[in-house]
Amino acid sequence: MSEDRVKENVEQVRYEAQEHIESLRAQVEQVLKDIVTPNLLKAADKTDVAVANARKFKDYEIENVSTRVRAQPIAAILISAAIGFVAGRFSR
Repeated sequence: MSEDRVKENVEQVRYEAQEHIESLRAQVEQVLKDIVTPNLLKAADKTDVAVANARKFKDYEIENVSTRVRAQPIAAILISAAIGFVAGRFSR
């Protein structure tokens, strides 16, 4: 084999490899466009809904506790004191 023939073969292989790389790049971009991006958007939407639900639940529970404390302030103070006492004993 002559040196020119070897160079031609190397160039041919390089050209074919570059074509394969470009083809794979296009396929990856298509997968990202068609599958990954829409699924990420769906996941983000679900996350937004979950966060909104958690905020509503938190607000509801805060209101619920506030209502109970207003209805029975002495009991709330005694319960808080007992919890503080127990927490203090465990922290030693």
